[in-house]
Order: sequence, then structure tokens, then C-alpha cells
Amino acid sequence: MPYPIRSAVAAALALAFAGAASATPPVEQVALRGAPAVVGGLWCGAGLLREFTLEVAQQYQNFEARLIRKNKIRQITGRVEGVRVRTDPQRNETMDLLVEGNELRIIGATGVLSLAKGQFFTRAIGASCTH
Repeated sequence: MPYPIRSAVAAALALAFAGAASATPPVEQVALRGAPAVVGGLWCGAGLLREFTLEVAQQYQNFEARLIRKNKIRQITGRVEGVRVRTDPQRNETMDLLVEGNELRIIGATGVLSLAKGQFFTRAIGASCTH
């Protein structure tokens, strides 16, 4: 991917952090047969998102998450519908992600987040991401 596109994706995600809060949601996961995909836990940005981490607290279909980059935190809420993760509209931006094994891939987004389409997070091994 050419450097200007990488810069644009990183800049778009950085813009998404404007006015972010820093509260830590409790971590809770529910895993039942036939239930929505379990996305609770720590996810590490890969590729162009390598500076990002995503901490997800899931309660059945609902989730709260913290998208973190360089000590800046953006709060996200939404729902898990099967293997699809849909964020609630926030600042006129939305994001749809697809759970594919240990990857959480951005398959759709609006606003500045649209530049991140196709990028993904991987489930953390252990309690932290190594950047």
C-alpha cells in the first residue's frame, strides 16, 4: 500500500479520537450455544492498525469497547449479530466488523473510519499487545 494511503488511514483513525473519554468498562464475556460470536477481550491492530488496541466488554449481544492509540481512547458501543459486529452511530460514524476466527475485520465504515475498511484486529495472546 503506498505511503500516502497508509498516512490517510492512520490520520482518519487518529481524527476519530477527538474528544475521547478514558473510563474503563468492566470485562465480561458470555458464550452460549447459538449465541452471538464472542468478541469480548483484547484485540491488537494489525497492518495499518498496528498502533491500535481494541478492548471489548461484551454482554451477550451488546458490547462496549475502547479503541486505544497512543494513550488516546475512543469509546464505542454496539451489538453483535452472529459473526457481525455493528457499532452504534457515533459522531456520524459507524463501523461494521466481521469475526473470522481470531481476526476482527472492518468490512464497512462511514465518516473518517471509512478509510480503515479492510483492515483488521487479531485476538491478543496474553494480556497485552506488543507494538
